[in-house]
Amino acid sequence: MRSLRPVRVLKDDDPEAAALHRDGWRVVAESWGARLVLDDGFDPAPFRSFVERAEQQDVAVAELDEGWTEALLAFEAATHDDYPVTPATPAPPLRDGDDIAERRAAGWRVFGAVRDGVVLAASWIRVHGDQAETETTAVLATERRRGLAVAVKAASVLAAAADGARTFATGGAGVNAGSIAMNQSLGYTLTERWLSLSAPEPSDSSSGAAVSDASARPTTR
Repeated sequence: MRSLRPVRVLKDDDPEAAALHRDGWRVVAESWGARLVLDDGFDPAPFRSFVERAEQQDVAVAELDEGWTEALLAFEAATHDDYPVTPATPAPPLRDGDDIAERRAAGWRVFGAVRDGVVLAASWIRVHGDQAETETTAVLATERRRGLAVAVKAASVLAAAADGARTFATGGAGVNAGSIAMNQSLGYTLTERWLSLSAPEPSDSSSGAAVSDASARPTTR
């Protein structure tokens, strides 16, 4: 059985990316990183408005504690296949209750939109000093285009800001236009673009195993 062609993940302005293009490598996926920086005049009102709009739909938006673990696991199972997968943005692992507990112990917090005990949307965030990183934000397919994803992410930003975070990082797959628009509505600015480049078809019978070279690539959403 043939092995996969090598894949390199490089920033779009990396000279090596241009060199690989010239050598016949082709872009098979794109990904991006974005930042939100809160200045001393940070106004939480626009973020609260996203939360309030969601709550007007008979939805509660809040941090999900340990009592929500089972509902959160059901939500993650339902949304797992919705993530666009690229060499730079792999799908998050399917987790169990122990995994969730370990993540909480490591400082991750999760904010959700819930109704009748069901998690409709959720966003994971972790704060390191004045830096915060979002891992994933997702919404059930049946609840899309109702402002729930932006509401839970807004709630997470408000909570992290209250803990002292001032710079927020996120990212995702280039094909996920909805995620880009959602983040931009919160004030995130695209700061970097990554290219997943696949090697040309080998001219002989040899081919390398798939590799990834993206230690700094964005993996958050």
